[in-house]
Amino acid sequence: MSRFAVRVSPGELHFNAAHFITYHQTCENIHGHNFHVKLEARGSNTADAFVIDFVLLNRLAAGICRELHDGVLVPTEGADIQVSEVDGDMIEIRSYNKRYILARESCILLPIPNTTAEMLALHISNRLLETLRSENALGNLTTLEVAVEEADEQWGICAREIGHD
Repeated sequence: MSRFAVRVSPGELHFNAAHFITYHQTCENIHGHNFHVKLEARGSNTADAFVIDFVLLNRLAAGICRELHDGVLVPTEGADIQVSEVDGDMIEIRSYNKRYILARESCILLPIPNTTAEMLALHISNRLLETLRSENALGNLTTLEVAVEEADEQWGICAREIGHD
């Protein structure tokens, strides 16, 4: 049996956002990046002779990138970070030696423990798989790899084995 793959690289797959990460019992200052995303989907070809439709994969991933664009990425699942709503329209973030209070409309709350490039890749892969499943478009995919570039040539990568029900 032959294995095939498709790759989708930056074009529409980018977002500009601010974030911070926690590590070694410290919390970084909020700072921004121009993030880029690459995807690789592997598996056997479908009856239509492709692994997955490039156009569909690119469209879905670009939509996720738009969701992450132009805000402060805030992890909500981290043990080192406390996130709470203040006065209905503000978000308070506490972590180690930092306390941030930001307008809710500026925050993009993410169900991940930290906003590292690896965890952003996990989030994007979760959203992609969720959408592909809901559209019954997984085909014969066996692996989905998402890479997020935070700085020039510095990529965090999440590779997922895909189970078919």
